[in-house]
Amino acid sequence: MKSPRLDLFVFADALGWQIVERRNYLADLLPHRRKCDTLLGYSCTCDPSILTGELPSNHGHFSFFVFDPTNSPFRAARWLGWAPEVIAGHHRIRNRVSRWWQKRLGYTGYFQLYSVPFRRLPWLDYTEKHDLYEPGGIIGGQEAIFTEWERSGRPWSRSDWRCDDETNVRRLLEQLREGRIALSYLFTSRLDATMHAHGTAGTTVDTAFDRFAQWMREINDVARQHYEEVRIHLFSDHGMADTRRDSRMMVEFETLGLRYGVDYAAVWDSTMVRFWFPGGEGMRRQVVDWLNQRDEGRILADEELSSHGCLFADRRYGELWYLLPEGTIFAPSYMNQRHVVGMHGYDPAEPASAACWLTNHDHYDPPNRIEQINRVMREACTR
Repeated sequence: MKSPRLDLFVFADALGWQIVERRNYLADLLPHRRKCDTLLGYSCTCDPSILTGELPSNHGHFSFFVFDPTNSPFRAARWLGWAPEVIAGHHRIRNRVSRWWQKRLGYTGYFQLYSVPFRRLPWLDYTEKHDLYEPGGIIGGQEAIFTEWERSGRPWSRSDWRCDDETNVRRLLEQLREGRIALSYLFTSRLDATMHAHGTAGTTVDTAFDRFAQWMREINDVARQHYEEVRIHLFSDHGMADTRRDSRMMVEFETLGLRYGVDYAAVWDSTMVRFWFPGGEGMRRQVVDWLNQRDEGRILADEELSSHGCLFADRRYGELWYLLPEGTIFAPSYMNQRHVVGMHGYDPAEPASAACWLTNHDHYDPPNRIEQINRVMREACTR
């Protein structure tokens, strides 16, 4: 005997609307489709918004690193500052050091030091200390959607974001064959990783998209064997752009002779840099003047940050923000030492930034922005 209904929500990191349209991706399986506007920032900005339905300034998440020397957990990292960057920046060393720090600090959330210079770590705090998907994981105290699912009394499942896509898909298929769950959230990240490494087109990327489509069809087939009604919703947090230009702005800025942690502080993400000014207003004016002479990007005004839901009252994530246009990245930056062929984190209005919403069920009010996906997930456990 089949179970009555399944509501399956499939998160595909970086599956942008532009890519979906270009590939006409899964149009036969998921015919109800629309662009879903994203937010300024990265997955660490967008994912909490999907999970809570709130904007960043409310849920408290934007980027991993902030200037906060008083509360920095990395004071012991000073002894790592002697290491030459060619050694300290090697990805294998970085991954091992990251795992050591995470274990030492007891952090349960996603943790990675990326390419942050070890000598800068004692001035920085890390924001995603707790697992976003578990109770208590959101900085602002909001509940993730799964608490609502639990209260509904309907049986549900959620994949483990720490596992690879193969493992998560296999576990979901096992659950579907049992026919016991009514709600499920499948987390996938392979498309994001593949496009970061290879861009949005090419043989390797085509293979990754084909494999993902095979999984979706297999999931649909198995679900229909065990459920009377199957509602599948495939969505993303943002898109992905091919990069064409590298900016060495970080290297050039550091030749100005300003003292980090005394005159200024900065976190150089892949597509934006955020500044703080312990040296005061005069130092801010000096940096603004320098930025205004550059042609790589633009300073973001408070009004624009507010319109994106990213104006934090305490300026925790930066007193001054500078954003690059689509297709340009900082290389090196605190996220990457060299060129990365695929990147996101641009202005949400850029063509490749938009996320997607694809479904085989059109009886819900579809989301226009990624934080509205939370509303659909809430409605799924009450209807």
